[in-house]
Amino acid sequence: MKQDFVIDGYSFSSRAEYERAQKEKETILYLSAHTNLSDMKAVYRIYKQAVEKQSFRTVFGLKYMENLRQRLLGSEFITEDLLEPVPVIRVPGRDDKKAGLSEEGSRQIQKYKEEAEKAKAGRILKNLLIVMLLLIIGVMLFVTYQSQYSVFTYFTDYKENMRNELINEYEGWTNELEAKEAELEERERALEEKEKSLKE
Repeated sequence: MKQDFVIDGYSFSSRAEYERAQKEKETILYLSAHTNLSDMKAVYRIYKQAVEKQSFRTVFGLKYMENLRQRLLGSEFITEDLLEPVPVIRVPGRDDKKAGLSEEGSRQIQKYKEEAEKAKAGRILKNLLIVMLLLIIGVMLFVTYQSQYSVFTYFTDYKENMRNELINEYEGWTNELEAKEAELEERERALEEKEKSLKE
């Protein structure tokens, strides 16, 4: 049975592309909620950092970058010849070629998939705890920000730091996902080569 990877009417060809699109959408929602879009300096900082780190690759991210670009150009904050172009990069997906594999090879692939799913399930609790801690920290920072004589609000810009941490965490997640995809492809290739050598 074919699994559908659909978000907001867009269908993705692999789990890697689907998960990346979900992360990009979450990041965009966070940035939109915590950025004053009328402040062109803040908009340009986000735009420039996203271009440099190549943070957005799916349809959601590219639409968001286009929106930021149009805002910057429309406000005449910067001219088009000085505004960095948005990089368009293909999201790596697994080329799932299983033709010619024996039952043993198929079982091995299924085993690797199950192990990956178990590892992912084990991270859910950790991620929930991280979200809860982030919420607690966010509430503490909000209360601190509301205080007129807060040391944190006087000496630092914590909103900008939170934005940078989120983008760095997102990039780390992307690298980890790509490494796991490459490892799975390498294992599949090794199984195919082993199967061919056994047939010979």
